Amino acid sequence: MAKKNKGLFPFVMGIAMGAAAVFLSKDENRKKTQKVVDETVKKAKRLKEDVEKDPKKIKKQAEQKAKQIFEKGKKKLVQVVKSAEQAKKEEVRKEK
Repeated sequence: MAKKNKGLFPFVMGIAMGAAAVFLSKDENRKKTQKVVDETVKKAKRLKEDVEKDPKKIKKQAEQKAKQIFEKGKKKLVQVVKSAEQAKKEEVRKEK
């Protein structure tokens, strides 16, 4: 007997696999996907070579990129908080 998986994860995976099958059923989509995979493999190989040549430089670059992402996220969070505070003030004014 087959084991029956119950829950959200198997359900979501089934949907994802079905969508992938439909997407990849077209030759055009398979070619596009293969191109993206090939480019990603090339980038990964270049990154591996760069890490092997100068790991300190790559570490520094990664730290700088992480800092940039952190700062961008921090700015976005401040915007969201300000927007929420403003919406709350408007709601309080409407209730009065």
